[in-house]
Amino acid sequence: MRKLFALYVAVFLCGSVEAQFYKQHENDKLKLYGTLDLRNSVVFEENLAFYGAKLGFGNNRFRFGLGYHELSKSIVNFFIQKDPFSPVSFDEKYFSYRHVSLYVDPILIQNPRWELLLPIHVGIGPIKAFFYDASGTEQQVISKEFVPSFTVSIKANYRIFKWFGITAGFGDNFVFLDDSQFGKEFNTVFYSFGVKLFFDEFGKFVKDKEYRKKYLFKFDFIDE
Repeated sequence: MRKLFALYVAVFLCGSVEAQFYKQHENDKLKLYGTLDLRNSVVFEENLAFYGAKLGFGNNRFRFGLGYHELSKSIVNFFIQKDPFSPVSFDEKYFSYRHVSLYVDPILIQNPRWELLLPIHVGIGPIKAFFYDASGTEQQVISKEFVPSFTVSIKANYRIFKWFGITAGFGDNFVFLDDSQFGKEFNTVFYSFGVKLFFDEFGKFVKDKEYRKKYLFKFDFIDE
């Protein structure tokens, strides 16, 4: 029921946003879009994170493309571990989850300072869990190559400068694995926060020296 409800909400909002913005931005051209994506979750009572990147195209109505995410240590442990992308451990068990996804980011609200998005991901990837027995031999708990997932969230971006800002959001991740404890642990609520670089502005800075001088560190850029 929870999965169906999230899916219904996503479809309804996408339809509403498309109808609202189509006429207003019907002449918008698609531009290359890319961003880093970090989601923090609690899995097996551990603070973990999904690190990833998204690449695609977009305009003022929506963005779409491909994403890749990998389960790893929390943001704090990420920088102190020798191998932050090694399988994470819990109760002497090790597990990993990596997936590629198709995404669409409908834009609910957009003005020069604020941006509110509804990111939706449909992905697939391998999940693996194992432990070492007394002889040091790896014993598989679960190993599946093609596990589908569905992710929906709300994310807000705020520009401090034209090229730099902060971002925060929350959402729900559904992994269609099984009804075991292992499967249920990956169906988790997550949150995200951090700084954001608006890469489209960097191209303008490179091309236009006057634009760079005017807006590089101009906080009140929207007042003009």
